[in-house]
Amino acid sequence: MADQFNDKKSADGKSGAGKQQVRKERFLAQKHGKDAEKTRSVDHQNRRQHGRTRDDRVNDRNSSGEENFYTKRSDVEPVKSGARLARGAERVDLPMGRLLFHVLAVLEEATNSDSPIDRALAAHFSNIKGRLTPRDHTRIRDMVWGVVRRYRRLLWWLEINGQTPQVRKLLLADLVLTHGKNVQDITHFCKGGGGYLKRLTDSEARVLSAMDGKQLADETMPEAVTLECPSWAEKGLREVFGDRFAEEVDALREAAPLDIRVNPFKGNRDDLIPRLEKAGCKVEKLDWLPYGLRITDAGRKAHLPFYERGEFEIQDAGSQVLAVMVAVEPGQRVIDFCAGAGGKTLALAADMDNRGQLIAADVHNKRLNRAAQRLKRAGVFNAERKVLESERDPWVKKNKGKFDRVLVDAPCSGTGSWRRAPDSKWRRDEKDLEELVALQESILTSAARLVKPGGRLVYATCSLLPIENEDQVAKLLRSRPDFKLVPVKDVWEERMPSSMPETIGNMLRLSPATNDTDGFFAAVLEREAE
Repeated sequence: MADQFNDKKSADGKSGAGKQQVRKERFLAQKHGKDAEKTRSVDHQNRRQHGRTRDDRVNDRNSSGEENFYTKRSDVEPVKSGARLARGAERVDLPMGRLLFHVLAVLEEATNSDSPIDRALAAHFSNIKGRLTPRDHTRIRDMVWGVVRRYRRLLWWLEINGQTPQVRKLLLADLVLTHGKNVQDITHFCKGGGGYLKRLTDSEARVLSAMDGKQLADETMPEAVTLECPSWAEKGLREVFGDRFAEEVDALREAAPLDIRVNPFKGNRDDLIPRLEKAGCKVEKLDWLPYGLRITDAGRKAHLPFYERGEFEIQDAGSQVLAVMVAVEPGQRVIDFCAGAGGKTLALAADMDNRGQLIAADVHNKRLNRAAQRLKRAGVFNAERKVLESERDPWVKKNKGKFDRVLVDAPCSGTGSWRRAPDSKWRRDEKDLEELVALQESILTSAARLVKPGGRLVYATCSLLPIENEDQVAKLLRSRPDFKLVPVKDVWEERMPSSMPETIGNMLRLSPATNDTDGFFAAVLEREAE
């Protein structure tokens, strides 16, 4: 400190050029000193590394045999969890114990915030961006979704062992019943602190020991438990499917395919197929749809450039059928009353050939903003957005009887889309279903006012429950005798390139087991002409 003070005092008595020279010399002296210290440190590290034996490096593994969180290319010195990698360093896959820490974090976040699993996963990966390998992302994602897809069976095992349905216990039970781990294995995984799960309690160890050697699916399980069917939906699904209940519900547990709708404004289906195949995708033509394709192998997302150019939209085959059932014509006035992010709005615009007035309405402004981006990318210019305060917005009364076609894709329980969102079945209960049914009735009653004489109202859901579908249509027909049901066969034969499946009646009902689509319902209602 005294030397630095003397340097500064000496510089104060010199000219500006002299001061600058003094500062330069002091800077160079400090720099050379740091460089020399850095060189000595590197030399020491190299001597230390070269002197290590193979046994020394093997001992870098932890007591459970797991590899360190990170390693460098040049040596096996660990990098602290969450730290940024130094130049020349390389991440390695997480050991199972640390992997479980992330899996539990995602499950707890989804549970505490009541948010979809995919959103919780995205938020978690965003918070730890760059700290995991791509394979770790996949492993975490698979384990999280595995617990969700096996939720009711895991819960059954906990309940018969007198346990409460806590997320941690579900994950631990899954390790035993699905992954074949025993208490000793799990004890090694649960080390407590340092990015590991908390240590096993005596109670947890006893319960896991009781499950050891057992199979996830037990012969004493009720049928609905084995099929992962929630209690709030079981009655309605048995009512609609009868003897086919097990087959239909089991199909709802399968992985959903990747269906797309080719955008006729940007090309045609026959031209797009070979281009997708050349990019590395495997594609099937859905001949029973006007613009439908199914990508059976996305070739590591080789299809994305085509999507980003608006050449197609990702849309389930069943959803594409619903849009066709609206039977729009160029020049008409059409409203998608619950437009959301605009998937069906895009399909309607294509059938209208960009002519006429198309309104995408919804109470969620953020969803409509996403719809605006999709419409622009697809080359749609006859559509406009309308944000509603509620289903009974004064705007509805002002536009009473002005629309040729009104599509109501109502918010619903989503039982038909369990293949894509299996967590939704565990985020609802009987009370939620009651509230949805009341909302659907209000939306349908209000939207019916928009239909002009001779126009049509199409009511649709992605639910398979009669209380949300046929019952809602029956209530509207009782309250509005000026509407009548149009058999969907009449619309199908007019608009679709193939004949209608015999399993479909006067109202449309699609399901994975029967039609290889998501579950959908639609009814076409026509208002009497004056």
